[in-house]
Amino acid sequence: MKHRYGALAAGIIAAASLTGFVVTAQAQDPTAVIDARKAELKKAGGAMKAIGGFLKEGTGTVADVQAAAATIDGVAKAFPGWWPAGTAVGVAKSEAKPEIWAKMDDFKAKAASFQTEAATLVQVAAGGDKAAIGAQLGKVGGTCKACHEAYRE
Repeated sequence: MKHRYGALAAGIIAAASLTGFVVTAQAQDPTAVIDARKAELKKAGGAMKAIGGFLKEGTGTVADVQAAAATIDGVAKAFPGWWPAGTAVGVAKSEAKPEIWAKMDDFKAKAASFQTEAATLVQVAAGGDKAAIGAQLGKVGGTCKACHEAYRE
């Protein structure tokens, strides 16, 4: 139980910091929004790599996996607010295709899938079962891939 609460606290902290990002980023210029968005998405990527290292190489602990899952979940929860108009390819170093805004309903559906699978990863990580964590990490990665293929240059 001790590790579970540590992961929960990490998730709350991550979500709070990401929520602050969304509010702050929307008030900033498009370049700042893009830079902040990319930084937050890199956090999720790093967390996925950390879980992958635990699964493949045995690096880290279950508590580390739980904290990484909470980070991914926090990113997923804040993700939909990071895409204001004017932040597509052609602005700063954005890799966001204009199709995001042309197909916003599909983009939101993909974001919702990311949120669902990330929340499930937190639950699965709490159990500490490597096989279950690996299977769920694959599902989270699948949501990332689906969005990247459609909406990332």
